[in-house]
Amino acid sequence: MTVIAHLSDLHFGAEDPAVVATLAEDVAAARPDLVAVSGDLTQRARHREFHAAAQFLRSLPAPVLAVPGNHDLTPHDVLERFADPWGRWRRYVGPETEPAWTDGTVAVVGLNTARRGGLYLNWARGRVGRERLARLEARLAALPDGVFRIVVAHHPFSAPALRPDARLVGGAEPALAAFARHGVGLVLSGHLHLPDIAPMVPGARLLLVQAASATSHRLRGSPNAWHRIVVEDGVPRIATRVWSEGAWRDPPAGPE
Repeated sequence: MTVIAHLSDLHFGAEDPAVVATLAEDVAAARPDLVAVSGDLTQRARHREFHAAAQFLRSLPAPVLAVPGNHDLTPHDVLERFADPWGRWRRYVGPETEPAWTDGTVAVVGLNTARRGGLYLNWARGRVGRERLARLEARLAALPDGVFRIVVAHHPFSAPALRPDARLVGGAEPALAAFARHGVGLVLSGHLHLPDIAPMVPGARLLLVQAASATSHRLRGSPNAWHRIVVEDGVPRIATRVWSEGAWRDPPAGPE
């Protein structure tokens, strides 16, 4: 059995201190083997925000696999954004923007969907280009047979039920086809601050798991939350922890 805590959109610089103060303890109670963070560790990629995010990551009770989000690229220094876009990430978070982790039965592979710019006005959108997707496919193909495959990326590959008109990451369709081709079981993402768990298509094995913001006060109609994912015998089970009335709780049960 492998336990993964999925956090997203920490947005240090726009964080809720009360939520931050209790989240590491709540994650620790789940006894995760890995904490996967699907981007936007900072609000505006300032040094002090990265420093605070790094301190928080070090407080977590398991190894951390984190990928960048669009907010983790500086919007202030255009020269740095294009010449050394991941310099601050490497300094504070880690040497890779697409890290990987495995315990022998589960393999988690990062995919960096954030972009320094492009021939479009909205640079926050993100994209999966052909070369990047080909590299990911090579990494997935190299994994041993029988390993449960998880991809972690920041931008969504499908629209959540709470925002069916959401714009998806560029290259979403070929990326989803590649995930299915290589037997990916879960894709973990964020960006929209809206939780959603749905199969790629009805009946598909591949589940697309989107997380709410774990710690930011920039909520979009959903409370702060994170996912506890248990993979056992190749089958994932996903539970959500929600910040409500000053504490982390299980969400209320829905109607029977």
